Amino acid sequence: MGTVKIDDLRVSAVIGTLEYEKLHRQQLIIGVEFDYDSRRAAQTDDLFASVDYSAVERKVVENSELSRFELLETLALHLGKTVLSFAGVTRVKITIGKPAASAFGAMISYSEEFFAEA
Repeated sequence: MGTVKIDDLRVSAVIGTLEYEKLHRQQLIIGVEFDYDSRRAAQTDDLFASVDYSAVERKVVENSELSRFELLETLALHLGKTVLSFAGVTRVKITIGKPAASAFGAMISYSEEFFAEA
């Protein structure tokens, strides 16, 4: 089993419970970590036996920027399902940081792991 990490994806999304958050985009920082059986890809050096990391990245960015959720938890679930839809992915961990969420300059983030159904 191999693990791929995509760190520090910067996206602009509409997310939040406050009125101005529902009207204006905010920067989110997203991390994606996923597992898949990478043995065949490693043995054959064949991209088509792998998970296309750049396709995962594009889908996460696209789905984040098109979404309109109030909660980071809901966006994480949406992105988790998106990554699990890639053939061979068995587990995904989504981390979403929302820099504007803290009045004191802290990075507030939410993480959750999702698993493919057996």
